[in-house]
Amino acid sequence: MTRAFALSLAPALLASALVATAPAAAEPAQRAVAACRAELLARLPDARNYRVADISGNSRRTEVTINVTADQRYTFECAAGPDGRVISAEFNPPRGGAQQASAANR
Repeated sequence: MTRAFALSLAPALLASALVATAPAAAEPAQRAVAACRAELLARLPDARNYRVADISGNSRRTEVTINVTADQRYTFECAAGPDGRVISAEFNPPRGGAQQASAANR
């Protein structure tokens, strides 16, 4: 009786362990997207709309690509560290010298 109970309980425990680890893995990406979105809106306040196109990276940095429309269409590429701080950010095509500077240099 107890062996049957243990076998029926094992899949539930495995599923709960997988679900419990998913939010922890998503946190750096969520922080990076939030930081990059804030950086984008600070640099381009007249943005009409934007869409996150790609999120990638590793344990040291998360790279976020955002497509944005303002006076023209831009691609905003941003990298954030594991703590959510913006490491670098740039527009493609470039928007000008002062706004092209790395976030760390501001």
